[in-house]
Amino acid sequence: MDKTIYEQMLLKNYKGAEGAEEAWDARANHFYKSQQRGRSELVEKVTAILQERGLLAGADLLDIGGGSGRYAVPFAAHAEHVTITDISANMLELARRNAQEAGVTNLTYAKLEWTGADLAAWQWRKRFDLVFASMCPAIRSPEGLYKMLEAAKGFCLINQYIEATDSLSAYLTQVLDPPRSYEPHNDRDMVQAVFNLLWLEGYEPEICYLRQREVTSFTVEGAVEQYGGRYHQAAQLKRMDLAELISRHAGQVTFSVDSKATLAMILWKV
Repeated sequence: MDKTIYEQMLLKNYKGAEGAEEAWDARANHFYKSQQRGRSELVEKVTAILQERGLLAGADLLDIGGGSGRYAVPFAAHAEHVTITDISANMLELARRNAQEAGVTNLTYAKLEWTGADLAAWQWRKRFDLVFASMCPAIRSPEGLYKMLEAAKGFCLINQYIEATDSLSAYLTQVLDPPRSYEPHNDRDMVQAVFNLLWLEGYEPEICYLRQREVTSFTVEGAVEQYGGRYHQAAQLKRMDLAELISRHAGQVTFSVDSKATLAMILWKV
């Protein structure tokens, strides 16, 4: 079977590296606050699964596009060493802060763009026991995916959300009807493309699905900060105030948002 169809499927929403450093530097703090609000249970589940499989103890691990260390820091509590990469210096600074607060010191920080990284120069060819990437834009390209294989001597793991919905998003989408756009946390095609590309390369990838439901408390101000990036422009086009819209839905200063998410873990031995 021709793998071109799956490479094109993987590339469908790949934006490349141009402008990415500036964009992630600018949104680092907001992104970090957003991550802190929820889904930590899934991080714990992923960590527990890797522990049960014996893939963390004594491991030299690479986290590609690891951002603020959401996974790298808890992994480091069990691994021999973790190298975390990111295109954003601001993200890596947050990772350093999180590692310090967690009391883990066995991390190395590397600022780089993954698809253009010279693995030989970094001495990373076939070095790592586990190469990991969670929701990393660079892996949405065949080059980024295949480079994981070059760096690994043991296993690779990709985390990709295939569903992430919540009650406030559903309400705002219904009222504002924003233009449809790519939602990286609702990307089933990426999982299909990665699995088939690996299969056609002769690997035997496993897929595990982790599901989570949670209730998160927001103030109206906090919800505007969290959801503004997705809905502010749509509200402006309809001449509506996003804060007033959320306040009307909430009915009180502090309110709850119900959410559910499904995370696909794609694990394979190189």
